[in-house]
Amino acid sequence: MRDSGRAYSSTSTLAPIVAPSSSNGQWRREQSSPGLESSWLAKAAMHLLHFLKFFKWNLKDQIVEVTKYQWHMGFSSFGGPVVQFQNFNKLFVEKYEWLSDDTYQELFAVAQALPGSASTKLLFIITILHTSLIPALVSFIYWALPGAAGMFALALGVGQIGSTLPDPVYALLSGLNAATVGVIFVAAIQLSNRSITDKLSFSLVFLGGAAGVCYTALWYFPVLMVAGGTVAVVYDLRFIQRWYARSTQKIKRRFARRRASEELEPPNSVELRSLQDDDDHVWLPEVYRNVSESASINPSRTSESGAPTVRRQPISTSTKLRASTTVQSVDYETETLPVVESTMEDEPVDASDVRAAVSDATPEIGQDQKKSYPVWLGVSVVIGFLISFVVVIVIHAVVKGLPLTFKLFANLYLAGTIIFGGGPVVIPLLRQYIVAEGWVSARDFTIGLALIQAFPGPNFNFAIYLGALTYHNGGYSSFWGAVVSFIAMYAPGMLVAGGMFTFWHKLRKYAVITSLLRGINAAAIGLVWTAIYRIWESGFLSDANPDGISLGEDPWWTAVASTAFVLGRGWSVPAPFSIFLGGLMGIIWWGVTGDS
Repeated sequence: MRDSGRAYSSTSTLAPIVAPSSSNGQWRREQSSPGLESSWLAKAAMHLLHFLKFFKWNLKDQIVEVTKYQWHMGFSSFGGPVVQFQNFNKLFVEKYEWLSDDTYQELFAVAQALPGSASTKLLFIITILHTSLIPALVSFIYWALPGAAGMFALALGVGQIGSTLPDPVYALLSGLNAATVGVIFVAAIQLSNRSITDKLSFSLVFLGGAAGVCYTALWYFPVLMVAGGTVAVVYDLRFIQRWYARSTQKIKRRFARRRASEELEPPNSVELRSLQDDDDHVWLPEVYRNVSESASINPSRTSESGAPTVRRQPISTSTKLRASTTVQSVDYETETLPVVESTMEDEPVDASDVRAAVSDATPEIGQDQKKSYPVWLGVSVVIGFLISFVVVIVIHAVVKGLPLTFKLFANLYLAGTIIFGGGPVVIPLLRQYIVAEGWVSARDFTIGLALIQAFPGPNFNFAIYLGALTYHNGGYSSFWGAVVSFIAMYAPGMLVAGGMFTFWHKLRKYAVITSLLRGINAAAIGLVWTAIYRIWESGFLSDANPDGISLGEDPWWTAVASTAFVLGRGWSVPAPFSIFLGGLMGIIWWGVTGDS
């Protein structure tokens, strides 16, 4: 890439370099003036200029490449996130060779750990890493727009339906809902298997689902997820265990000193015995255990007081298992940390050992990427998003009489921010944030929920359907409701993922971050089971109960849900086929029992 003898590197941060001379062919970095080097603002302006020039020279080719390889993905991506992740690996790692498998696994971890649609975030990050921002946005349009357009068309049709429907239609919708329960049940098992790594995460999934069933409110689901993250941090970093161990050690030392003073024993032997007793009877929270070398101690290695020195031995622990949930290269079957024996004789071991172990086992974003983006840019994007989120939520909570557009945007902006675990988690949140507000009826919600499973692309497109109906029921244009919902639902995950992938490989080295995210994710997965319960309790539609009653009222719907589950779990049948079969079984039920 050259312009008047100047070229720009695409492997660092697009820093300028001078074209090679004809004599030696060596590249040299262009030197900036002292005035520019002394100003960070000037440096930022130079980086921005280099980005703009890079986009100008390569934008057309990049868009053509993205169009060539991704134009069809929004039409052909059925089967939910699990199948979509497998397709991404086959296309971008094996077929197109856009990135290595190690890089893909790292980006997969980023997409899974952050809020929003996991498949959408992963595709966006892969594309922006291979090309640049504008082609990545084009890729996002190819990916999300076909399904969004389909759900918008469905909303237009549902908006014209009257208050009552023919009996065959109610039977069809009931069959679709029953099959949806089976399909989401399969997704819940897959998500739970990926999220559960130990007893704590298992408990958080269970408690999140149970708590979601017992109560619903606008503020309730975010509180559940934050509580899950907090519990994981306290458990993984062992605050309570350390406090208990240290308190027990202090009490034992106090009694040991009292016995020593009463028995007039030498203090050195009391100190050694105390260490031995502590090692035998106190569970140590550190990665290393202090083991006395009294049996095989080197006589030359003694402390100033004459007591034998103590060395640290690595022990088996499950700290790594609890401290990380998304590192793909870590073997979760083992519970032994790859620790290195400490050379410090008396320095206590804390959570930094966990961070170091996780860091050693965590692959960084691969070296095969075409460019790296400055960390300050990613931090600025994340901070800007957080500020916008706080402003929107505060205005929504404080100001009364807000227009429908702002309230819809705020509710979906909140939902898009707190959703961890992908599309299935969005169901209970949208039901609470849309149906509970009175904007869309429970019947229309269940209709869209049943049919979204048969549409390609991400399940987040369900929000476009609800937004269009909200505007239609409020007397506004359905098109603008779909646009507002599209932006509000996708923007949080895109902004957070696009900003954090620039420094995620550094941030995830901190055990508190990985613990917090794994706790939030586990609690969010529990809400998928809540969604199954909610759909089951309102999936049986009829003229007498247009808002739905429990599918358990008729054993036939249990058979429909079980059929969809067996086909998806046991035979790996695509979700659209199971949904279609469920609707057909609903029509059969009406044919047999319609007269009654």
